[in-house]
Amino acid sequence: MGRTSDAKERLLEAALDLIWERSYGTVTIDAICMKAGVKKGSFYYFFDSKSTLAVAALNEDWETCGRQKWDSLFSASTPPLERIRNFMQYVHDGQAELLEKHGQVLGCPCFSLGSEISTQDEVIRQNPVAMADEDLGCAEA
Repeated sequence: MGRTSDAKERLLEAALDLIWERSYGTVTIDAICMKAGVKKGSFYYFFDSKSTLAVAALNEDWETCGRQKWDSLFSASTPPLERIRNFMQYVHDGQAELLEKHGQVLGCPCFSLGSEISTQDEVIRQNPVAMADEDLGCAEA
């Protein structure tokens, strides 16, 4: 039986953390591999490029925690004004936590990445559009 590796998961986590903390443009594949504790060959075994890793990391984050959190914040069973209050409190609490942990406010990784690189990289540009269309019902009419 082959050995089980969590290298892919470590790459996803390292990429999201580094891109969020520093920015997509300044983070290198070498830095991601170093933080994840994997060799560069392992990176290319799982991902074709930094942009495909970034998209996979955003999707993984959305599936593991984002979707569930947003569904609870914006539940139809919660009155609209309470949804807004709950969302604003969630954002405030999250940013306060990040400020304490990192010494700075980091914003939203999806929007940060999108605003930084979406006009330069089609793989990254298409991901938030697809997520919004599929998950949030934001498809164009």
